[in-house]
Formats: sequence, structure tokens, C-alpha cells
Amino acid sequence: MSLENQIRESVLGLDGVGTVYSADPLWLTTMKVLGALVGSGDSAGAVPFVVCVEDEMDGRSLMTVKVRIGADGSVPAPVLARSVAAEIRAFVSGQRPGTDVKAVVEIAAIGA
Repeated sequence: MSLENQIRESVLGLDGVGTVYSADPLWLTTMKVLGALVGSGDSAGAVPFVVCVEDEMDGRSLMTVKVRIGADGSVPAPVLARSVAAEIRAFVSGQRPGTDVKAVVEIAAIGA
């Protein structure tokens, strides 16, 4: 299982998380899929739910992890966002020691 899929499963297991949406907004996902279909004529690839980008910064490895979640309403949104970010940082640090982690958590929907 890829790191992205492991992060998705980990986030889905947290209290307050109802779902994990595609990492990009719907309009951007649609444009990417259409672009892939028009550009290559092949079928579009899978839509990523978690995006991990690794860069070098000042001689250190930095991984930016982006995730969009739907909250079920049982945990206040700010608390949930911090909890998800902390889970992502802990998970990636355990998988890739020595890598700094920047977690970008967007709450796309809050259920009642």
C-alpha cells in the first residue's frame, strides 16, 4: 500500500472524520481528468485522495501532505483539523525519519 493510501486510512480512523475527499477541489479534478483524456487519448488516472510532495529545503527533506476531509460534526472543525495534521505528521515521521512534514488539512464539508 502506498504512503498516500496509508495516510488516507489513518485519517479515516480518526474521530470526527466522516470521509476523505479528493485532494483537489472538484473543478480542478475535472479539469485534470479532461486534460488527461484530451492530451493522451488514454483513460485518466485515479484521482488522488492524499497528495504527498517531497522537496529539499536547506539540505533537509520536506514532505508536504495535502488532504481534504469531510467532518461528521462530532468534533469542532478547528480541533479536528489540528488532530488530523498531528496524525499526518506523526505517521509520516514514523515512516520517513528525518523528514520534516507540512500537513495541509482542508475541511470541505461539516455534517450535522
